[in-house]
Amino acid sequence: MTRTGRPPQARSLATRERVVRATIDEIHAVGYHAATTQAIAARAQVSRGALLHHFPTRADLVRAALETLLDDGTAEIRSVSRDVRSGTLPLADFLDFLWPLFSGRFFHLSLELINEARTDVALRESLIPVVQHFHAALDAIWAEFCDADARPPREARIILNLTVNLMRGMGVQTVLRPDPDYYRDLVEAWKAVLPQLIAGPAGDAAFAGPRFREAVA
Repeated sequence: MTRTGRPPQARSLATRERVVRATIDEIHAVGYHAATTQAIAARAQVSRGALLHHFPTRADLVRAALETLLDDGTAEIRSVSRDVRSGTLPLADFLDFLWPLFSGRFFHLSLELINEARTDVALRESLIPVVQHFHAALDAIWAEFCDADARPPREARIILNLTVNLMRGMGVQTVLRPDPDYYRDLVEAWKAVLPQLIAGPAGDAAFAGPRFREAVA
């Protein structure tokens, strides 16, 4: 036992968690390149040696930060999606939840790392499995989002991924177009479209093409 009364393993896990959270906060505050390990250690209130004990390389640290960020996002999306599926949350409110998620801190941190990974091969190779895990988790959530009688899992995944990609594109635009009314108009318009894709003629038309007919056959 340590002086704090916690087992050493629990203390180590708490330190690791603090470092990871500090990494996320520091990258969000100053950007990927300016987020030094010294600044992260100071923000986490740990020694640089303690940081290096848990994360010997910067790539290890960034990967852990992205894993935590995406795991947090997945848990939040899953919880809200279940509320929609159970009928306790209106579909329109689901879009009101998604828009801040994909235009705020969660999205901009992800975008920061994606942009760096475009030209940093080692970083890209480190982060691809993390992002693949995130998208697999989302696909599992989306497959259960719609009533199977209305949309089979593949169609449900496409509809919800279209929705997320719409939000992402809008999120990118916010960097150089800070115009809340513009984005609110887009969100409100999609609120009218999404129910028609899930259980209406727009969805029937979207999946009437030969690619989808062949998949069913």
